[in-house]
Formats: sequence, C-alpha cells, structure tokens
Amino acid sequence: MKRPLLWALSLCILCFVIGFIYRFTQIESFSRHYPHKIHEDTQSGSSPSPPPSPEDKEVQNLLRMTAWNIAPLPGAFQLSTSHRTSSYMLLHPRSTYTMGETIEVLITAKDHKGHPKTHGGDLFNAKLYSASMKAGVSGSVQDYNNGTYTATFLLVWPGETKISVRLIHSSEAIAILHEKRVSRPDKVYFNGYFELNGIKEVVECNIDLPGRDVCEYYDAGSGEKWVCVRPKSLPCNSYREHSSGEVRDIYNDMEKPFVSMSVTDQEIRTTVKALNVMPKNSSRNGTRTKCRSGLPIPNPSGFYYQDLWESLVCSNQHFPDASSVANCLAGKNVYMFGDSTLRQWWTYLVDFVPTLKEIDLHVAHHPGPRLAVDTEHNYLVQWRAHQKPLRMEKTWIRELHSIASELDSLGGRKGLVIVINWWAHFLTFPIEIYVRRLRGIRDAVKRLLELNSEIKILIKSANTGYRFAHSSDWLSLQLDTVMRAMFSDLSVTILDVWQMTSCHREPENLHPSRTIVRNEVDLMLSFICPS
Repeated sequence: MKRPLLWALSLCILCFVIGFIYRFTQIESFSRHYPHKIHEDTQSGSSPSPPPSPEDKEVQNLLRMTAWNIAPLPGAFQLSTSHRTSSYMLLHPRSTYTMGETIEVLITAKDHKGHPKTHGGDLFNAKLYSASMKAGVSGSVQDYNNGTYTATFLLVWPGETKISVRLIHSSEAIAILHEKRVSRPDKVYFNGYFELNGIKEVVECNIDLPGRDVCEYYDAGSGEKWVCVRPKSLPCNSYREHSSGEVRDIYNDMEKPFVSMSVTDQEIRTTVKALNVMPKNSSRNGTRTKCRSGLPIPNPSGFYYQDLWESLVCSNQHFPDASSVANCLAGKNVYMFGDSTLRQWWTYLVDFVPTLKEIDLHVAHHPGPRLAVDTEHNYLVQWRAHQKPLRMEKTWIRELHSIASELDSLGGRKGLVIVINWWAHFLTFPIEIYVRRLRGIRDAVKRLLELNSEIKILIKSANTGYRFAHSSDWLSLQLDTVMRAMFSDLSVTILDVWQMTSCHREPENLHPSRTIVRNEVDLMLSFICPS
C-alpha cells in the first residue's frame, strides 16, 4: 500500500515541476516578443523602423523649407490682424535718396481693436511704385515673429517714388488655409464622364476619395493615382471624358470672416510721403551678363520702368515688333506644357506675330493641344495642358498627357525649346501631392538633358493674383518655393514672374494683363535668344 502511494505522490510532484517550468518558459517567451513598452512600436513589433527613403527625406526637407509662423487656429475675429489698424513707418528718413541705395520700413501689425500683435505669420506684399513713370519694384519682407516686420526696398529709378504695403492674409487666415489644405483636399472636385452602349453616367473624381467605392487609374509613367466614384451601371474602363466640377464651401461661420475678400489683399494706410530719388551717374547695364540657365535670382529680380521689365538677373531684351520675335524663334520647335497662365504666352505670340498661324487640331480649346506654325521663318509653337488635376472644360481623357511622358516623347531633336509650368491646379491639395508630380517631371527633365545638353528648358514660376476662397497667394508661394528648390541643381532656367505680377501698376490677377504677359514673353525670348 505504501509503495503505490509513494509513486503517486512522486508523480504529482513531477507533474507540478514540469508544469511550473513550462509555464515559466512560456512567460519568458511572451515577454521577449512583446515587451512592456509595446506602445512605442505598435507598427513593427520589436523590429526597428526602416530608415527613411531619399524621397521621404526630400519631402521632409521641403516641408521644413516652407515652414511658416503658423498661428493657433483663430478664435475671435476681432483679435486677428487688421489692415485698418496696422501701420508702417520709414526708418531713417532723409530728404533725398540716390539710386542703388536701400531703404527700410517697419511694419507693426495690430488687431481690429488696435492692439499690437505679439506673433508673426502675416503675409504682406510690399512694393515701390511711380504711377507717372509706370514703374514698380518688389520689396523683401522679414518676419520677426513678434508682430513686427521690416520691408527692404532697392531704389532703382530716379524721381518720385511711393511705398505700398498690403496685407494679403492675416496670420489667422493663413492658419485656416494651412489646416484646410490638409484636412479638406476635396474642397475642389472634378467630373468623370462614363459612356458605353448609349448609357451615360457622370460621377465625382479626384486624386483620392477615402471611404468611397471607386475606380482607380494609374499613370503608366509616374504611377500617380486618380480615382472616380464607381458608376452604378458602367464598368471602370468606360471612363471617357474629364472636366472641372464644383467648389465646396469648406468654411464654417466662424472661419468665413478671416478669409473674406474684404480683409484679403488690402492696403495699409500710412502718413509716409513720396521719396525723392536722385539719379546715379554710373550705368547699370554695363555690369549685366547675358541671359542663360544657372544664373542666381536676386531679390528683387527686376523692376518695371515705363511699363518695361528690366531684369536684375541678366541683360534681358525687348522684342517690340513681330519680326524681332520671328527672327528669334526661327528654326526652333517650342513646346509649352502647363496651365492657362502659360497658354496666355502661346496666345500672345499667335496674336502678335502675323506669320504665326494656328493649325486647327479639332480639340477642346482650353486643354489643347494648341499648335501654331510659322512657315516663313520655319518654327512652331505648341501649348498643351498638363495632366489631371485640371479645372477646365470637358475634354477627352486620351487628350490629357503627363508632362513627363511628353518630355520623354520629344527625344533629342534640334532647336528644341521646352517651357513648362504647373502650380495653380495643385493649390487645393497637400504639398506631398505636388512634390510627387514635380519629382516625375524632374526625372524626365534629367533624361532629356542627358540626351541633348543643347536643349533649352525654361520653367515659368507661379504668379500672384489668386483671389478665390479655396486658394490664395500664400498657397501659391508655398508651391513656388518647393518648385524652385527641386529644380535648383539642374541646368534649367526659372523665369521669375512672381515679382513681375506682384509689383506692376495694374491690379493683380491670376491671368495678368497683356502688358505683363508681353514682358513675361520677352523675358522668355531673352533666354532663348540671349544675343
């Protein structure tokens, strides 16, 4: 009796020891794979995060470059910066000044109650001008992030000179624009037209439509995605045409006063009198270089005098008659890819040069392509809209080509001149969307330059004058800064039309007047024909 009892007791002890060891090893194993600080790395478990890719690093650098003194999202409208109470004064005033000198004004931002602001982030436009001499030059504004700013100006013409400072956006308005850029990329949407066997449907399309049942389309070259709400009765491959849609009202009642046109782009009143600028004996023209790619862009990059743009980048020329333009373009193939502000250049050339005749390609007017040929001087000029997103009239999907694929198709033909721009249709989306499009174009530009280093590639900058609820000059400035940085190390020419549109005597407009367009085209021609 004792021996079986002893064996049973021994077996129980052995089972307990084995069970304890097994449980302990399982706890140890659980602890090793799921450490106590699991919340620090919920995405990858115990594996270290992969290092950021070169593309990710570039995006982060660009975001730092466009960093702004973003104010907290606003509360009371009366506490926002007001053009009526803000002021500026001339520092170190004198009775006379001399061409070539610089002057400074101190801007003091105040709220609607007249209280000085204690943080920065407002967007101002500062310029010198003379109505009688049809002259203007941009100033450079520095933000001290305490409610004060200085605007610095270069004196570039003799005679009477006046100062203008305009409040484009309060810092509170910019905080709203900044937030909506990220949170509401659907503020502008597009229409997709589907058709098959006589059945038609129109649906909403965009760069992305989270949470919706969509058809996805990918660009063969860049891999960029475009989506449309899935039609109820038609397949995804029946997508035929594209057009602009509508603009959504994305601002609530509290936000609307901050972005109202009544407080956007408003002049700040001042008691500063006109300056008397004396001429300088030495000539500026003798020190300028021929216009070519790779030249640094100073600030200011030029000025208007008698309604003519005088570049401070290089020795630009003016093309006063049709023969001078035709002689410059003779033997060249000029291809323009971009938006409607670049189409203005194509239209100006066709209107200005009688021998440059449009060839009717029987396509939609706004997206193009628009082709004109001068058989007497043996050259052509073509404009074509860039790929979606594109707010234009209805057009066939097959007519919308990416700039990158168009550049790849041109090859190394002789006399090739490329003029490109893209910005206005990207303002409603996060910066990362714009960077991805630029990256594809930049890669195509590199391939083209490797194929033929003699090709001239000119990039038109953004221009001022965006006065819509969903977009603004601040958003334009952000994208323009990104574009200049991404193309800074390539052998291309950036045509700075930002200042050409911001300091002219005529009111700013997204589509500038013929006088400004003529000067923009003359600057382009100066780089095509520097001699």
